[in-house]
This record gives sequence, structure tokens and C-alpha cells, in this order.
Amino acid sequence: MQIISLGSYLNLDIEMLALRRIPKIKKWLKRLLVVLGFYFVVCLPETLFEENYSTVLEDANGQLLMAHIAPDGQWRFPLSDSIPTKFSTALIEFEDRRFQNHHGVSLLALGRATIQNIRSKRLVSGGSTLSMQVIRMSRKRTGRSLTDKLKEMVMALRLETKYSKEEIMTLHASHAPFGGNVVGLEAASWRYFGHNAHTLSWAESATLAVLPNAPSLMHLSKNRKALQDKRNRLLKRLFDDKKLTELEYHTAIAEPLPEKPKRLPQLTPHYMAYFSAQGLTGSRIKTSIQSRIQSGTNTIVDRHYQRNVTKGIANMAVVVLDVQTKNVVAYVGNTNCSDENKVHVDIAQAPRSTGSILKPFLYAKAMENGKLSPQTLVADYPTRINGYSPQNYEEAYDGMVPASQALARSLNIPAVRLLSDYGVTQFKQNLQEFGLTTLFRPAEQYGLSLILGGAEASLWDLSRAYAEVSSCAQSTSVNPSVSPAVAYEVLEAMSSVNRPVIEQYWSRFDGKQKIAWKTGTSYGARDAWAIGVTKNHVVAVWVGNASGEGVPGMTGSNTAAPVLFEVFQLLPKSEWFTKPTRDMQFVNLCKQSGQRMGQHCDETIKAYLPNACMPSPSCVFHQKIHVSKTTGERVFAGCELPGNTQTKSWFVIPTAAESYYKSNHPEYVPLPKFKKDCAENTQDLDILYPLRNSVIHIPKLLSGEKGKVIFEAVHRRGDAELFWYLDKTFLTTTTDVHQVEFQPSKGKHMLTVTDENGFAVVRSFEVE
Repeated sequence: MQIISLGSYLNLDIEMLALRRIPKIKKWLKRLLVVLGFYFVVCLPETLFEENYSTVLEDANGQLLMAHIAPDGQWRFPLSDSIPTKFSTALIEFEDRRFQNHHGVSLLALGRATIQNIRSKRLVSGGSTLSMQVIRMSRKRTGRSLTDKLKEMVMALRLETKYSKEEIMTLHASHAPFGGNVVGLEAASWRYFGHNAHTLSWAESATLAVLPNAPSLMHLSKNRKALQDKRNRLLKRLFDDKKLTELEYHTAIAEPLPEKPKRLPQLTPHYMAYFSAQGLTGSRIKTSIQSRIQSGTNTIVDRHYQRNVTKGIANMAVVVLDVQTKNVVAYVGNTNCSDENKVHVDIAQAPRSTGSILKPFLYAKAMENGKLSPQTLVADYPTRINGYSPQNYEEAYDGMVPASQALARSLNIPAVRLLSDYGVTQFKQNLQEFGLTTLFRPAEQYGLSLILGGAEASLWDLSRAYAEVSSCAQSTSVNPSVSPAVAYEVLEAMSSVNRPVIEQYWSRFDGKQKIAWKTGTSYGARDAWAIGVTKNHVVAVWVGNASGEGVPGMTGSNTAAPVLFEVFQLLPKSEWFTKPTRDMQFVNLCKQSGQRMGQHCDETIKAYLPNACMPSPSCVFHQKIHVSKTTGERVFAGCELPGNTQTKSWFVIPTAAESYYKSNHPEYVPLPKFKKDCAENTQDLDILYPLRNSVIHIPKLLSGEKGKVIFEAVHRRGDAELFWYLDKTFLTTTTDVHQVEFQPSKGKHMLTVTDENGFAVVRSFEVE
């Protein structure tokens, strides 16, 4: 009989019990693995870093233009696209040599850290990889508990499955602390070294690689020797690993640490505000601005501001555009003036009185609609239209002047007369089509003053509108805003050197580059404009006071134009526009009138005329007249013998313009006077007031001032234009309603009214 000992029995019982528990253990192990697996999958948040970022504005090449600090007071730039090779090399060497080989956790690093901590009898190393450091920074953990460490190890492993090594490096570099309120490599590079992270030297890269290791202990302002020694030890390791050449190593260790944090660039504060207003705060904004041109423009504006402020002119704005893309090349929203002078106001976006700056668009649209051609003579003499009496800036008149010259010289009267003929409503719509967004009032409220500053527009809108004209001159599309030939002719006129004396700065710039440019000055000298155009660029300048205060003597020519020409010198030289002959016809023009040849023209020239201008009238200035062979006087059939009559073609300037035209054209020969008793019937024209040989008493007003007399005439033809003279002195012209308000002096006077055909009615009267 086999006897089983008590011990053996107990061991057998325990083994049987353990065997019965194995399924339960497996079950719990499976559950644990499921839980761990689930935790592994969900341990990373959807967004790893919930941070406030600085608003960063970059130029076309990625260079920093300026930045705004994040709402939490930190200089923390948005995530970078890439990390510089020098910095990543230095950081991996210093923090995590096996970064490219491990999967988030390095057992060798943990083992080495454990040994170091045991030997030191305190926690001196955590053995964290760069991936674990990213997790720690995202959790904002400051403690070093074992539980936190285990969590970070799991999360680091998960991080490596979700992100590439390059992305993990980018996350680390973008969120590492660099001392003070500087977070991230890019912010640190600009704050400590004043340039882009991709241009860091080996010494600078090594400095920034070691700084996050203990940013509170070592800084540019404290423990500088310890920081430099730590940097140099890292450089020695890089040299020993053959990451640096001997020359690079010795150059790097000789490089001093920066003395103090630097100010970040502040090149475009108002452009930054423009983007912030569009909800882009906290973003990295890539612009089309070119830093070199922006910096040069800032310098020019600062220099002119120092000159202008002594004259009571505090503000200025400049916009430079690329014509082809309409992208901004440089943007200055205001001068570096005081708060009192509204330094924070972005003048480039503010509506201001336009002065004469809209005239090119009127001439372009009038030509596009066949109202005139570039060479057509347009009227330039004192004019009154429905009570509105515009004046030329220089208070001088040409009588008649080619349209291209009227535009080049910015003559007011031809522009007002052209707008009256073209239509205010239609022109307002055209301006909106060109991109002007501030014409809110009805057309009738603007009236004819629309072309002389009665409307408001922003420099931003106007720069784009002028760029559109340049684009049209180069266009090959089917329906440009204006045809290429018309745009070309307008720009040609604006490039003319035949300028008023006040536009003296053109002569200084002449020969360097051909530019189409226009100036403008608003009523009361509140706004001075200058906008220039080439094939490639538009430069738009506004000068004045943001408060609206006028400055006597300030004009677009003497304040805005000098800035415009200096800015153009920063830009690459542009070739002039190619004449779009495909959009033109080679036609006969009247040499004297500039219009298409008429039946009575005696001299013609061949010239290109835009197709759009072909419907414009043929010459109306040449008339067929009959003169007496014996006396040279004008005659009509029936008042001269047929054999004593000679037919001639005569260039005739309208009566009101004749004296002004003749003073500028001594060669002009007026029409011969009519032979006595041979004048044509003038019954179509009559003077209603004053009556013949009347005596007028002018009463005093309640204010004590002397009142005025209203002269009135009538013409059978409703579209007639009448010209008024008092004692042979020209007063004005009238259309539609022929009434003139005047205050004649005491004594006898002679009133003469003529129509455009030269027929006159004379009335004598006396004022008591």
C-alpha cells in the first residue's frame, strides 16, 4: 500500500487549484490587454497643443515682416513647416542621439538615466526622448512622478505611430521653452539673433539646442558663462562626430552670445491690422510683400514725414502693387506719427476726397464709348453749366486743347464738360466697375463735381483701379474694362512730359523710366494724391492729415509725387507698353482739329486711332465759307456777284474759345467779318433781358449788400451753347437754361451774346 505524505498532498492540491485558475487569469489578461490597447489608441488628444499663438506676417520669401504677441503674453509662433538642418542636428546630438531609431521610448536612455540617478542618489536624468518631451510639453507637466512617466512613455509610443519623425521634431521645436516669454525655435531665433531660424549659424543653433534643457537657470541675462560652456561642449561633440569641420568648429566656439533679446521686425503694422480685422489673428500669414521694397518704402515715408510734419502735414500712405497679379508688393498705411495725429489709422483703407485722380477713367470710358479721340480738340474756357462754374488750377485757359493734353495737364474745365456730355450716372457706374467701393450716394448728389473731388475713394481701391488700366493696355482677353488701344492712349497721355510748371519733379525723373502718372489735390488742400503706372507696377501715394485739416500750398505735385518717384526707384525697371496696333486703325486725321478727316479739312496726317474711337465725330472745326475776291470779306449767295466769290475751307474755333486759343496759337486766323448787309439771319437768337436801351436799378439786399441782375437769352435750338460778354469781356457760357447772374457797375454797358456759329445779339443798357 502506497502511503502519500501530507506535504505531497498539499502540493498536489495547490497545483490543482492553480490549474483551475489559469482560465480566469487568461481572461483577465485579455481584458487588461484590451484596456491597454484601447488606452493606447485614445491616449493622444485630437489636438496635441491647445495654445494661443502669435500672429505672424511673412513676406513672399518667408521672411518675417512683423508679429503680434500671443494673447497669453508669449512669443509663440504658429507651427513651422520645417526645421533647419543645423538646429535639428544639434538638438538630436544633445537630447536624443537615437531619435531616428527608437519608437518613442529608448530603453538605453532609461537604463542610463536609472544608473545616473542611483549613483547621484537623486533624480538628475529622466531618460526622456524627444517624443516623450513633446508629450510632456503638451500636458504642461512640471512634476516627475513615476505614474506621469509611464503615461508619457505610452503616449510617446502612440505619438510615433501617428506622426513622422519630422513632424515630431517640428512639434518639439515649435513648443520648447527658450526662457522668459519666448516659446519655440522661430520666436527664439528672431528674439535672440534677429533673423530667420533657417539662417542660424552652428553656434546659434547649438545655443538654442541647449537652452530649453534649463531655460530658467541659464539665460542671456544670467549664467551666461554656464550657457556658453554648455554650448561649446555640444559643439565639441558635433565636431567629434564629424558633423562639423575643423573650421566650422573653431568659428562657432569663437562666436559670442548675443547681449540681449532683440525687437522683432515691425515693417507693416497697418497691413497686419488689415489681416487681423479679417479674423486671421493667431495665424501665420504669407503675403506677397517683398521685404527689400517694403523696408525701402518705409525709409522714404519716414524721411518725407520728417520734412512734412514741420509744415503741418502728419500723415501719408503708400501702396505698391504688382500689375499682373494685383498682389501687394509694399504697404504703408500711415506714418510713424503720434497718437494725436492718429498713428493707428490705416489711411490706405480710408475714403478720402479724390481731387483730380479720377480723370483718367473718364477719358478712358469716353473714348471707349466713341465720345472723343486722343487728338480731339476739347473746350477749355470759362464755363457755367447749370450753375456750376469750375476753374482750372492755374486759372488760365487754352480755349481749345487736345484731349490727351487736357488729361496730361489735368485741366478741370475740359473734364467737367466731358462729364456733362458723358453722364454722371454712367460714370459713377463705371467707377464701381473699376473697383471703387465707396460711392454710396446717388449720382445726382455728386453732380459734375464728381470729377474734381466731389467723391471719396481709398488708396487701396484706386491702386487696383489704376492697375486695371495697365492690365487692359496689355490685355488679350475678349472683354477688358477698356480696350487695349484706349488704355494705351490714356497711359501715353499720362506719361507726357508736357506738364504744368508745378509738376517739376517729372524733369528730375525723366530718362530713368517711362511712367504714366497722375496727381490730384482735393478742395481746401486736404488730400494730395499721386499714382504712377508701368507695365509691372502701380505706386499709389496719399499725403495729408487724417483729421481732414487742410494745409495751404499742399498739392499732389509737391508732396505726393516726390514720394512716388523715389518708390519707383526701388522697383525693377519696366519696359513701356507695346502699342496695340491690332486694336487700332491707321486713318487720316485733320491736322488742326485732331478729329477724323472731314469733307472740308485741307491738311491731314496719318495716325493710329483706337477702334473704339472710330464712331467719334469727323472734323467739325473746318467750315466751307465764301469770301469776296475784292475785299476778302465773308459773303453769301445773293449778296455778291457770282464771279466775285471765292470758296475756302476755314479752321474755325468757337467764339468763346477764340481769344484764349489765339493767345496760345498766334498763327490762328479768325473768320473774316461779313461784308456789310451780307450777314446771315440771326432770328434764332434773342436776348430776353435786359431790354433794348433799358435802365436798370439794382436794389440793396437786407444785408446791405448790392444785389445782382439776371440776364436771360433764348435760342430756337435747344442744344445751343451761348457765349456771354459784357463790355467785350467774356463772362461765361450757358447750355439748356440761358441765364447769367451778374453785378454790373454803375454806368452804361453793352451785353453781347453769341452762339457757337458766331452769330451775335447786342443789347445796350444802363445801371443807375
